[in-house]
Amino acid sequence: MEITREKSGDSLIIRLAGRLDTSWCDTVEQALTQAVREGEHSIRLDMERVTYVSSAGLRVVLTVYKQLLGIKGSFGIVNPSPMVRSVLFMAGMEALIGNQTDLAGDLEHAAQGRAVSSSRADYELFPLPGKGIRVEAIGSDSLLHGGFNETIGRDAIRFDDETVAVGIGALGASPADCAPRFGEFLAAGGVSVFQPADGSGRPDFVVSEGSLVPEGHLLLGLVGRGDFSMLARFQAKDDARTVGLGEIAATALEIAGAPAAILVAVTETAGLVGATLRRSPASASADNFNFPQIRDWLSFTSERAFRDSTSLVVGVVAHDGSSLQPLLRPLVSGIQGHFHAACFPYRPLQKGRIDLKPTLAALFDGRAAQAVFHLLHDSREFTGAGESEFLRGAVWIAPVLP
Repeated sequence: MEITREKSGDSLIIRLAGRLDTSWCDTVEQALTQAVREGEHSIRLDMERVTYVSSAGLRVVLTVYKQLLGIKGSFGIVNPSPMVRSVLFMAGMEALIGNQTDLAGDLEHAAQGRAVSSSRADYELFPLPGKGIRVEAIGSDSLLHGGFNETIGRDAIRFDDETVAVGIGALGASPADCAPRFGEFLAAGGVSVFQPADGSGRPDFVVSEGSLVPEGHLLLGLVGRGDFSMLARFQAKDDARTVGLGEIAATALEIAGAPAAILVAVTETAGLVGATLRRSPASASADNFNFPQIRDWLSFTSERAFRDSTSLVVGVVAHDGSSLQPLLRPLVSGIQGHFHAACFPYRPLQKGRIDLKPTLAALFDGRAAQAVFHLLHDSREFTGAGESEFLRGAVWIAPVLP
């Protein structure tokens, strides 16, 4: 099997030559899905020189078609050989021939946002009607050194569509119920997910549906309520290949035009750098988070983890001197931040203007998060793991209101 690529306008043409059978279907599927990962959402499969197609080959074509359908992209088979055309008609897949599978997303993409650029990424900005988000700080870092009692975080928080949160928390009925499970927590757009620190392994989550709204307790962190004012779509420049969390956060802060901003991002991810709690801080003593005891309490990534995944990132970014600074950590020069990320198996993102709530709900549709991280900026020379890196994504931004 020979596979070649050619760009034609907004579409990518992938030409096949040979037999599309069991021996080659994995290779062809890899070539097609890699194109989608690279941001190609309009693909034409030229099958003029394909001499044979088996059911395994048809499965590959249908899989990629459904993947692009889900993100309002477009897919079509062009120049099918007589054999390919006959098989497609017998399989009831003749609608894939030509441009008949152009989807409504192509028209939606025509509405372009305002373009801006940074040193490593290109952005497309779409204004939203929100004015901003008011933020409340909960707890203090003394809780990590033996300061927990069951009166802390006793008031349950409803994490509804207009609530954004990041910190150490859990979903549950009471602080006592949550105490052994407090771990990395985030909430946005009616979804809440956290990494239980009780050894159970996989994150737990609740998605708003009907009258069901996630409720839980935040031991330490930031909670905001309000609406987003901007959607920014970003794509790493070709020469940069990836864009770091620090630059995305700094750009979002500039776009917000305020001393502090909240952002929620869904990203195609090159790799994450972070840490997770191994035990709940509710059982911490005064010296558990000092060296060397900290190694029993925190698990760190020694290099970028969850490469080629999809991430939900929630956090707060601010200039130095912000009233939120006690709960923030340095990101880049003059800027502090606090970010958590939930990791998922890779799935491509629809281009253009998209809505927050359905985008987040779709992440949890049939697939649980793989992990929740507190994201770190490990800038140590030679031994540091660096920062989290991303390929492209959507970022909802709101200024933090005074």
